[in-house]
Amino acid sequence: MKKFVLSVAASLLLASSAFASTADESAVNDAMQRLSAAMTAADAQQMKDLTADTLSYGHSNGLVQNQTEFVTTIASGQTKYRRIDLTQTVTTVTGDSAVMRDHFTGTVVEPDGKVNDVALNVLLVWQKQHGAWKLLARQAFH
Repeated sequence: MKKFVLSVAASLLLASSAFASTADESAVNDAMQRLSAAMTAADAQQMKDLTADTLSYGHSNGLVQNQTEFVTTIASGQTKYRRIDLTQTVTTVTGDSAVMRDHFTGTVVEPDGKVNDVALNVLLVWQKQHGAWKLLARQAFH
């Protein structure tokens, strides 16, 4: 009987852990979709709310921005995203951290008015802070 109870308890722990992980993965994916929408809308407050104060946002050209630079560049219209599509997304949650990989395609309007179609691979690190998932780091690459 003792073995049976331990077996059931272990099964319940594994099931609850898998459910929590799936729920967290969904929450991280949702946060990424909201961040993409905020970037397209140039919504400074939403971008700030979805990113960590210590954000490190790396572009494929080597430029690295902090949270203020990232938000200001988009909110000011210096860089305008017309479209952002994320595919091939894989999200792995470990505790209060999550690693996300995806393929980013989009249309960007540069300050000189030039329209560019972009296709990049991206690595993102998310951290759960006070119950909310925040983007901590991002690096794009070709």
